[in-house]
Amino acid sequence: MEKEKFEYVIKVDGKIVWRGLNPTKAFFEIKKQNIGREVAIAWRTKEKILVCLI
Repeated sequence: MEKEKFEYVIKVDGKIVWRGLNPTKAFFEIKKQNIGREVAIAWRTKEKILVCLI
């Protein structure tokens, strides 16, 4: 089985709290639990972060 080439990560105040391939539900739950904190989602490859949205 080939390892995934990319993944999404969700960060709260710069710390990774979630990793996976389908972040939609997780993002809104984490955002709701962390009101007033910086919650960001990023798409990562093995080498680097490609996109980061706040």
